[in-house]
Amino acid sequence: MTLVVLAAVLTACGGEPAGRANGDSLEGHESKAPLTLSAEQVRVALPSNGRLPEGWVSGGWSSKPEAEEGAKAAKECAGDTQTNCAGLTAYGHRSVETKENAESTGKGAPVWFHVYSFDTAENAGVAFKGLVANKRKQASQGGSPPAPLTVSAGADETDAFSEDVSGEYSVEVMMRVGGVVVYLKGYDQRKADDLQGLAKLQIDRIRKTAEGKNPDA
Repeated sequence: MTLVVLAAVLTACGGEPAGRANGDSLEGHESKAPLTLSAEQVRVALPSNGRLPEGWVSGGWSSKPEAEEGAKAAKECAGDTQTNCAGLTAYGHRSVETKENAESTGKGAPVWFHVYSFDTAENAGVAFKGLVANKRKQASQGGSPPAPLTVSAGADETDAFSEDVSGEYSVEVMMRVGGVVVYLKGYDQRKADDLQGLAKLQIDRIRKTAEGKNPDA
């Protein structure tokens, strides 16, 4: 399916700069209380297999929620954000894939969830800016320039874009909510898979977990 259809689902907003322009705005939307998660909370906040949106199934390279602390978490964070990841408390990840593509092709157009939790919103903000700059730089080196997309999932800051990689369309969504940074990477998007829904699911689960609620309830 073409990028035009993909943009219709995620709403293109070409020409806007990276940062807050591609979705949720910081103004009037910043979390009132500090929002940060422990490693166990990051694991719980990641989408569970029994609560995935319709059309998505567990799969890909990391089919269950996992969380890390310490040097391993810092290494992953530094690679994605190109920052020193000061104040990082935990990193979590998992992947899902589309049911339709998994059944028909055996290759399920995976989407990776990466969640980085920091001790303060300020430290998370530095990492978020580094993440956006790094991923846009990488995308610009892939051939065609990245196309900005609008994704609104209730985060404090959001940036999103798509890129054409040898005829396959990849989508990247970066968000910050309080002291938590989220990075969604959709590989080989052969159809207009709705990353908007996955982004909102992740932000909702982070907020519920931070409030001491069970996000599966």
